[in-house]
Amino acid sequence: MDPALAQLAHTVRFEWGAAGAAAVADGVDVAVVVDVLHASTDVTHGLDTGAAVWPLDPSDPTGRLALDLATRVTTVVAGSLHNARAVADWLAREHDEDEQTIAVIAAGAAWPDGSLRPAVEDLWGAGAILAALEDHDWRGLSPEAAWAADSYRLILGREESHLVACAGGQLCIAAGQHDEVHRAADIDGSRTVPLLGSQGFVPAP
Repeated sequence: MDPALAQLAHTVRFEWGAAGAAAVADGVDVAVVVDVLHASTDVTHGLDTGAAVWPLDPSDPTGRLALDLATRVTTVVAGSLHNARAVADWLAREHDEDEQTIAVIAAGAAWPDGSLRPAVEDLWGAGAILAALEDHDWRGLSPEAAWAADSYRLILGREESHLVACAGGQLCIAAGQHDEVHRAADIDGSRTVPLLGSQGFVPAP
């Protein structure tokens, strides 16, 4: 992998999907998987409502992404708009910016031909985590990570209307999944950081 594509000069990286995750995983200690309208928000909500463990579905693309990352990096967590601040606070509290490298991966969606469709809601979710990490004066963001953070700041205070209006939100609403959009728009409504273990996601201590 070309070092430029791997963002090796930076300790906080951002990329899209399975191929992007593989590209930036070298030397990464913590990977944050972001799937705002589905898996990441669902697992956080599930743990908040009393599940001791939220099992991973390997048939789900985001589940496969998380499992693949777990073979490449030490720690995998799930992040979204629903717990962005909690994830950033946990990263800043439990990790050393001078010693450890973080990758935030926007899961994205799929076009009918199976290729990656960059989903803007996942960009915003990843950006919310990265912006909150910058609030902790965390250094080392790649230009890609800084761009994601700035993209979130552009919609700050208007997250719900943008989630409803974006393509992913419209697909959810058309499928009758109004609750998923509502939960996703509950910005920083959760303090849970789902940590991937051998049986699935559990709340990080």
